This record gives sequence, C-alpha cells and structure tokens, in this order.
Amino acid sequence: MLRYSTFILFHLLLMTTARAQELLTMEEAIAIAVENNHDLRIAKNNTEIAHIEASTLNSGYLPSLSASGGVNYSDENQRVTFLDGTSTAVDGAVTESYNASITAEYLIFDGLVRKFTQNRNEEALTLAQLQERQQVENTIISIYENYFNVAFQQQVVENLKLNIENSKDRLLRAQKQLKYGQGTTLDELNAKVDLNNDSITYTEAVRDLKNLKRSLNLVLGRSITTNFEIDTTVVFVPTLEEQKILKSAEDKNIQAILAKQDMLLSELDIKINKASFLPKINGSGSYRWNESQNPPTSFALANESYGINLGLNLSWNIFDGSAATRVKTSKITKQNREIELIRVKDQLLTDVLNAFETYDIAQYTLQAEENNLMTNELNFSRTRKQYSLKQITAVEFRQAQINLFNARNNHVRAKYDLKIAEVQLLQLGGVLLD
Repeated sequence: MLRYSTFILFHLLLMTTARAQELLTMEEAIAIAVENNHDLRIAKNNTEIAHIEASTLNSGYLPSLSASGGVNYSDENQRVTFLDGTSTAVDGAVTESYNASITAEYLIFDGLVRKFTQNRNEEALTLAQLQERQQVENTIISIYENYFNVAFQQQVVENLKLNIENSKDRLLRAQKQLKYGQGTTLDELNAKVDLNNDSITYTEAVRDLKNLKRSLNLVLGRSITTNFEIDTTVVFVPTLEEQKILKSAEDKNIQAILAKQDMLLSELDIKINKASFLPKINGSGSYRWNESQNPPTSFALANESYGINLGLNLSWNIFDGSAATRVKTSKITKQNREIELIRVKDQLLTDVLNAFETYDIAQYTLQAEENNLMTNELNFSRTRKQYSLKQITAVEFRQAQINLFNARNNHVRAKYDLKIAEVQLLQLGGVLLD
C-alpha cells in the first residue's frame, strides 16, 4: 500500500511542476518558428541571394572600369652597329620605363540577352519569395500537427491520472471490504493489478509526451530541452464552403502559383537563348600614359606619350550549334512545365475535394464523439454508484472505466483532427496565411 501511495504522491508533484511550466499558445509557437525554424531561415537566405542577383549591380547594364600601372628597369651591356658601319659599346646601359592607364568598357548591345537575363533574375526573385511563402505554410502545418500531437498526449496523461485515481479508489474500497469480511482477496488482487497497469501506462504516456515536446521544439528551432505546457483550447473558423475554397485555390494556391512561375521562367530562357544569335557591340575607352628613359645606344634618350584611346567592336556569332540546341531544349522544357501546370491544377482539384470529404467526416466524428463522451460519463457515474453498492462486479466497473478513458481520448483526438483538416483546407485554398 505504501508503494502505491508513494507513486501517487510522486505524480501529484509532477502535476504541480507541470503547472509551473511555460504555457505555449499556437500563436506563440508560430511566432517562434518564423524567427528560428531552420528550414525557414534557409528559405529566407535563398530569397536574399535571389534579391542580390536581381540587383542593378548584377544586371550587366553597368560599365566595367579598370586601372593598371607598371615600372620596368634593365641594366645591360650593349654593342650597337649602325648602318654606316660604325659601332659603339656601352657597359651598364640602363633603361627605365613607366606606364599607367585607366580603361572603361561598356556593352552597348548584346542582342537583348542582358535585358532578358535581368527579367529572369527578377522573376527568380519572385520564385524565391514564393518558395519562402511555401516553406512558411508547410512550417505552420507542421506546427499544427506537432502541437496537437503534444496536446493530445498531454490530455492522455491527464486522463490516465484520473484513471489512476479511480483505480486507487477501487483498491481502497476492496481493501476495506476485505477487512470487514465483505470482499475477497481476489477483488483486492485484481484492483492492485489494474492500478499497476494504469501506472505503467501512465509512465509510458509521460515518456511519449516528452518525446513529442522535443519534436515540437525541433520544428520551432529552439532548444530541444525547453519544457512547456500546451493550450488545449481549439478555436474553429466558420464552416468552410467547398466552392469558395475551390475558387480561391485557382488563384492563390502556392503550388499552382509556383507552377505558373516556372513556366514564365521557361519563356524567358527561350528568349535569352534566341537573343544569343544577334550581334554584339562593345565600346571601350582608356586614358594611357607611358614614359621611358633610354641608354645612349637608343635612337631616343627619352620618350613620353599620353592621351585618350577609344574603340568600338562588333561581333556576330553567325553559327553556333550549341546555341540552337539550347533553344530547342528550352522550348521542350517550357512544354513540360505547361504539362506540369495542368497536372498541378488537376491534383489541386483532387486534393481539395478529398480534403473536404475529410473535413466533413471530421465534423461528424467530433459531434458523435461528444455525444459518446457524455454517454460514457453518465454510464461511469452510474456504474461507480452500483459498484459501491455491490450491484455489479469489478470487471464491469473496470470496463466502464476503460470505456470512459477511450471516450475522452477519442473526443480530444476528433477535436484536433477537425482542426488539422481545417488548416489543410485553408492551405489548399491559399488563404492559410490570411
């Protein structure tokens, strides 16, 4: 008996500790994940990369500017023979030369490759932003699933505590009846076995709860060991309408938008590859300065030059088999993405209709489980009263106890299943973030 009293005291202490833990609401969980979720942080960085690549610095419209300079020195022994047959020799003939220049180059016309590439970079930025939104939606769905898994398991633990209390009360009653000759040793042993089984199940449920909390912390991107309690309150949105979700999905569903964006990028790829067949005009300008000091063997003892140099260059790649191949393959890629868009729309219609079936059934199930819970609560209340009057057996009491436990769990699960079905419909309709 002391063993069971100690067990109950231990878990009452656990209950007191749990009440002192942080209460984590769904809104707080989403806010934490938006800042810390690992996948979301990567998605944000990818968006930042796309933003840099779409900037003016990477557009190709800016000129290139370079500067150079140099010094040369030589000390040589020279012998020179002139046209008239005379010759001269100089030991230690020193030659010094200096040069400096600044050059600017600008691609005046490149067959519109630069223009289409810049357009593609801007659309790639849009794609990265859409992918970031997709990751936000997927993270929110993952939070809902993990959050409600914790909430359900937390409720299971609470229900098991009630089971333990009922089993403990049954054991005390059996011991009293045995003491006053109104019960049997078998009744006491059966009560002990059931209390022990409830205690084992409770311990396993607590373990599962801790594991689920760690999984949620991982999704939130915070310390895995952070302890917390879950707000088990669920607020449902007004009843969703199938036609409104279908209409919204056509315009706002992220999968459909991404497929359209991929097709737009394919069109730009075709334009870029076709533009490579056009001529290119490149202009350049530089300012140069050169000076040299020469030995007596040279025709000029010193030389200095400086000034502006301008240039214009035209090039035309008349035939390039690889460019023609790129045009053909980019056209086929566009066709594939058009097919993919059709597939996505068909899949989206299927997913929405299936999700509404799940949503409708979840609504019915929740109502049925609410009725079932009330029935089992009433049944257990009457069973406990009859058991205290020895009108039913311990087996019948235990069955009513198990039925109530299952009904409570089923009701909670039905509540969370309906909410998950709801948020999945909102995601398919493209209005989850709204």
